[in-house]
Amino acid sequence: MPETPSSAPPPPPPPPPSASAPVASVPPASGTAALLADLNRGGAVTSGLRKVDSSQMTHKNPALRPARTLPDDAKKAPPLKPKPGAKPVKKPAKIELEDGNKWIIENQEDNKSIKIENTELHHTVHIFSCVNSVVQISGKINAVTMVGCKKTSLVLDSAVSSLSITSSPSFEVQIIGSIPTIQIDTTDSGQVYLSKECMQVIEIITSKCSSINISVPTAETGDFVERPVPEQMKSRVVDGKLVTEIVEHAG
Repeated sequence: MPETPSSAPPPPPPPPPSASAPVASVPPASGTAALLADLNRGGAVTSGLRKVDSSQMTHKNPALRPARTLPDDAKKAPPLKPKPGAKPVKKPAKIELEDGNKWIIENQEDNKSIKIENTELHHTVHIFSCVNSVVQISGKINAVTMVGCKKTSLVLDSAVSSLSITSSPSFEVQIIGSIPTIQIDTTDSGQVYLSKECMQVIEIITSKCSSINISVPTAETGDFVERPVPEQMKSRVVDGKLVTEIVEHAG
């Protein structure tokens, strides 16, 4: 059997491209495409950033922070003055007899010539919110009250019931005749001058007070001797009961 001719060998591969052959350039991405490209790069995005030394960081080096400057208007603005508080409304002064038996003396200021005369035994006198004033009551009346006064003086002939003084600092009271009871509450600084007539019967009751002095006349000359009302007390429990005594200071 005659031999058949062998098949032809394969052709040689094409030659490699020349190194000088131009490479097609890819246009730079822009807009959304550039953003997606950076995200796809991952950590390679920051690979080209320069590391900043700690001495160049403003949060670690205050000297590098820019100084804040105020505008010229703010520098020249005068300081705000506090607004003065509203002055209390001054109530009208009043001296009158109400209901035929109640004297009202109210809102007197720097009045040193207040006189209550033509009084009767059933009359009462009420002194409210007076400042730096003097009240003189003639005759024998039922009772007197003084509330919310300052530096107010009272000259009283006689009363059959009591004199009550409340929240009236720096008061002065002089009893010319007699009175059975004087009650003083919530008051700092006061002076009471007693007469010889009332010394044996009067009771003086104080509560929440300080610097209260009672002046009593001497038997020989009638001059006044000042006696302070005790302010310091000492309490003990005796047989289950509380016993309170005045603390006396020697000297």
